Amino acid sequence: MGMRIDSSYNNYPVNTSTQIDTARKTANDELSYLQDKFKDYSFVAANFKQGMRYGSNATTNVAISPQFLKKMANDPKLAEEYEKEIANMKSCDQWCRANISARGDKLVADGWAIDKDGGISRWSIGTHDDRTARVKSPTEYANELYERKKEKGRIVLKSRTNTVKNKPAARFDRKA
Repeated sequence: MGMRIDSSYNNYPVNTSTQIDTARKTANDELSYLQDKFKDYSFVAANFKQGMRYGSNATTNVAISPQFLKKMANDPKLAEEYEKEIANMKSCDQWCRANISARGDKLVADGWAIDKDGGISRWSIGTHDDRTARVKSPTEYANELYERKKEKGRIVLKSRTNTVKNKPAARFDRKA
C-alpha cells in the first residue's frame, strides 16, 4: 500500500504588537542591558572627567559615554567587542588592587571610563604611607646591612695579602 505525503504552508496572521522586541535602541537600553549582564559591576552613563568619582570599592566601576552607549546599542558587533573588554576589567581590577596593597598602599576608589570614541582608561585614588617612602641609596642600604650583620656576629674580618700588589686587603667572610 502506498503512502502519500502532502505539505501545506499556511500563512497565519501574526500579531506583531504582542511580540517582544529584544533590540536595544537607546543608551538607557544598553546601560540596563549591561547592568543585567554584569551583576557585580557598577555602570554609569557619563562623560568622564578627571576627579570624577562613582561606584563603590566593592564593585568594578565603569563610566560609559552616553554617545558611545548609543553606538553600542545600534551596532551588535561593537557591543560584543566591548562586552569582552568589560568582562576583562574585573580581573584587571583584582590584579591592580593586589599590587597596590602589596606596596603597603591603600586603595580608596577606582574605576574605568569609556569615552565617546571608545577609548578605555582606568583610574584609581589611593593613599600612601610615608614611612615606606624613605628609600635609601644602594650604598646606604648595603652599609646598614653590613652593620646589622656585624652586630649580630655574622661577619668576621680577615686579613690577607693581595698577591698582585703585595698589599694587605680586607676580606669579608660569612660565618656558617
